[in-house]
Amino acid sequence: MWNLLQHSDWQIVVQLILDALLLILVASLLWHQRRQSPSSSLPHAQVIESFERILAETKSLSEEFDRNLRERGRLIQNVLEALDAKLSEAHAILKTLNEGAAPPSASTTKPDLSFKTLVEKILQLADAGHSTQEIAARIHRPFGEVELILGLHRLQQKK
Repeated sequence: MWNLLQHSDWQIVVQLILDALLLILVASLLWHQRRQSPSSSLPHAQVIESFERILAETKSLSEEFDRNLRERGRLIQNVLEALDAKLSEAHAILKTLNEGAAPPSASTTKPDLSFKTLVEKILQLADAGHSTQEIAARIHRPFGEVELILGLHRLQQKK
């Protein structure tokens, strides 16, 4: 062995000694682990089981969240389509009002009032203390139209 150290192979010898110590240490750890009772490995199983439960709950929550998002997306799409329809209807009514004609939704059940007569009737009912909804019901006109006429009248009075 002394010859080995003299030939500058001492690093190999040190490495062999360290490897032997490492093998002894690993063997003692394995022996110590086998000596322990099976109940000591139970906490590891419980931890793994709890992680699996958490993972399953997280997966079900994410699936439910995704399902809710898709459902809300469909609801929002339906609302947007309805709003688009109402907006195009409002544009059509506004166009006909600007042209001075009766709105396209006017039916035979509504009395045929000229626009000036209609405005006068709305203003009379408002001065009498009737609400916008009552006025709309009495003259068979949409609530928004009555509200618009009253709002324009108020603006004109302020000027």
